[in-house]
Amino acid sequence: MAISFSGLASGLDTTSIISALTASAKIPMSQLQTQQTTLTSKSKKITDIKTDLTSLQTAAKALDTRTKALGNKVSTSDDKVLKATANGGSSMGTFKIDVKSLAQPERSYGAPFDSDDVANAAGAGTLSIKTGSGDTVDIEIDTADTLATIATKINKSGAGVSAGVFRDGDKFRLQITGTKSGKANAVEFTESQGLSLGITEKVPATDAEVEVDGFTIKSSTNDVSGAVPGVTLNLVNTGSAVVKVDRDSDGMKTKLDAFIKSYNDVTRTLNTEFSSTGTSKKSDDSLSGDSTLRALQTSMRSIAGKIVSNGDSKYTTLASIGVTTGRDGQLSIDSTKYNAAVSADYEGVSTLLAGKTDGTGAMANFTAGIEKYVSSDGTLSAKVKSYTAQSANYTKQIAGMQTRLDKYTEILNAQYSALEQTMSSLKSQGNSLTAMLSSG
Repeated sequence: MAISFSGLASGLDTTSIISALTASAKIPMSQLQTQQTTLTSKSKKITDIKTDLTSLQTAAKALDTRTKALGNKVSTSDDKVLKATANGGSSMGTFKIDVKSLAQPERSYGAPFDSDDVANAAGAGTLSIKTGSGDTVDIEIDTADTLATIATKINKSGAGVSAGVFRDGDKFRLQITGTKSGKANAVEFTESQGLSLGITEKVPATDAEVEVDGFTIKSSTNDVSGAVPGVTLNLVNTGSAVVKVDRDSDGMKTKLDAFIKSYNDVTRTLNTEFSSTGTSKKSDDSLSGDSTLRALQTSMRSIAGKIVSNGDSKYTTLASIGVTTGRDGQLSIDSTKYNAAVSADYEGVSTLLAGKTDGTGAMANFTAGIEKYVSSDGTLSAKVKSYTAQSANYTKQIAGMQTRLDKYTEILNAQYSALEQTMSSLKSQGNSLTAMLSSG
C-alpha cells in the first residue's frame, strides 16, 4: 500500500475528505447490513417459536390416543416370577398369574473332538439347517475347516441359529442355539454323507405357558400379551404372582401439566411479540404485525375452547375438567376440579383428551392444528426459508457494494494524490519564479 502525506502541498486534509466521502457512499450498504441483521433476528424468533410449538405438539401427542390417555399403573407381587408393564386401556383389577413354563430356544451340541482348530476333524459335506417353517439353509463344509471355522460359517449363513465352540472338560463340541424361542422355532439338522459333526438336540424349543383364572395362555416368547388386557407380562421364572392394575390418574395429570406448560411457553412468547402499543416504539425485529403468528394465537385459543363429542359424559371441554384460559391467554388447571372429574368419570375425562376413537379428542385437535405450522412445508418453515433466501440476497448485494466501495476509495486516493502532486509542482514553479523576480 502506498504511503500518502495528506495535504502537504495543498494544505487540505485529504484523508478526512476521503473518509467522509467513502462514509457517505457506504450508507446504503450499512442500511442493508442493518436490514440483514433485523432479518436474522426475526428468523431466529420464528425458529424458536417453531421449536416451542414442536414441544407443544409432542406434549399433546402424549395424550392423543386412548392407549396413552387411559393410563394405568400395574404392580406385581413377585418380580422374581414376572414383571408387568401397562400399555393403556388395561382391565382394572387383581389377577393371579401362574407361570407354568418359560419359553426357550432350542440348543444342540455336536460330537466331541480333541481340538477346535484342527482341520478336517469332521470331514467334508453339506450341513443343512431348517428353523421352524423357514427355508432350509445349506452350509458347505470342506476338509480345511476346523470346529471354529464351521461355527463361523453357521453364524454367517442366516439360518436362524447362533453357533460357538463349547469345551466340556478336555473335549470340544459345536454348540448351536436357535435365535428365537418357542416350539414353532425348533431347529432341524441334516448332515450329508462324509460329514460327522454328530449334532443332537439337548434342550428343546419350548413355549411359555401361563394360567389366568383357569385359562391357559401360550406364547413363543417370555413377553406375554393378552393374558391381562392392556398389560405385557415379562416372565422371569416359574411360580405364581399377583398382578394389580389401577387407574393412573396421576400419570394422566402429569402429562396434562406438561401440555399446559408447553402451551404457556408458546403463549408467553406470542404475548411478548404482541405487547407493543401505540405509545412505545417497536423494535426493528418486532413480529407484532406478523399475520401468521396472529393466526397461530387465534387458532390455539380456539382449539383450547373447542367442544369435543363425548357421548353421555358432561366433560366435553378442557374447562369442564378444570383447564381454563386466563386473560393473558395462558392455561391453568384447577386440581380440585380435575380430581373430582377423574373420580366421577375417569373414562369421560380420558375420552375428552383422546376421543372415542384415536384422533378425535382435544389433544388430537392440537396435534393436527400445530402440524400445519411446524411441518417441513408448514407456514413457519416457509417463513424461515423466505428469510434465509432474503438474507442470502442481501449478502450478495453487500458483497457487490463493498467491491464498488473499495474501487471508489481507490479512485479517490488516486485523484487526491494527483492533486497533491499538481499542487506541489505549481508551488515549486511559483517559488522559482519568485526567486527569479527577486534576483532581477
